[in-house]
Amino acid sequence: MTDRSRRLNLIALTIVVIYATVAAHFVSDHSIVNPVVDALLIFVTSLEFYRLLIDLTFKLVCAVPLLMKLYWGRLYVEGLWSYTYTLEGGTDGHIYFGVWRFEQTLYDIRVVGFGLSDSFEVRSRVRSATEMISNGPLHEIVNIRTDSIDPGTDYYSRTTMYFEPNKNKVIRYPIRMRGKSIVYGGPRTGFICNNLFIRHEAAQTEQDVIDELEQNFLKYGRVHPSHVDIRLAAERDSADGAKLPAVEESMSL
Repeated sequence: MTDRSRRLNLIALTIVVIYATVAAHFVSDHSIVNPVVDALLIFVTSLEFYRLLIDLTFKLVCAVPLLMKLYWGRLYVEGLWSYTYTLEGGTDGHIYFGVWRFEQTLYDIRVVGFGLSDSFEVRSRVRSATEMISNGPLHEIVNIRTDSIDPGTDYYSRTTMYFEPNKNKVIRYPIRMRGKSIVYGGPRTGFICNNLFIRHEAAQTEQDVIDELEQNFLKYGRVHPSHVDIRLAAERDSADGAKLPAVEESMSL
């Protein structure tokens, strides 16, 4: 049981203790059957109340995004992310990109995602083989990986992430992640990828993220535009008399 789930259990237990105390005071002045039976009734109803309260509390937290943000805090990564990376030691400067979906429950964090080619077709797929592991300020996850150049075999990759929270929010949670991925096995074994992940809070599906990345690529020449890219595009559009579409701050590097 994690510290977070312990806190939920403690809240529920506190409520149940208050209930049992109030009920005991009530039956001491207004006996229902007799002291023994009354005490047994309080004990049984307290157990059932605790079970019901825990069940409802956990379901409520899972169902309400705001409560999940409060529950996970700076580790709240649920949702859709895009990523870019360059290969360490690479000389061509090529930028690779793709989409990850983090699936988060009260107990663990899992990943499913895929890499995209420059024509926005799937070139690799990943799914988590472990939960996300905390290592001080860093967090790691091991994924099972399949590449389109060798689709019949699974390999592994390990991604280390450093979360960058949104400092302008009352509830601070990650909006960017930086780190490295190392590939183990297959034609890309030993590759070290320098990653940048960007959160897409408004996206509902992976296709929403792909569409946004493709629009950015067509407009700015890269899927994660920088401040300079946006400024130059604004100047170009201003010169052409066109209106620049709004770009979220979270998409800039």
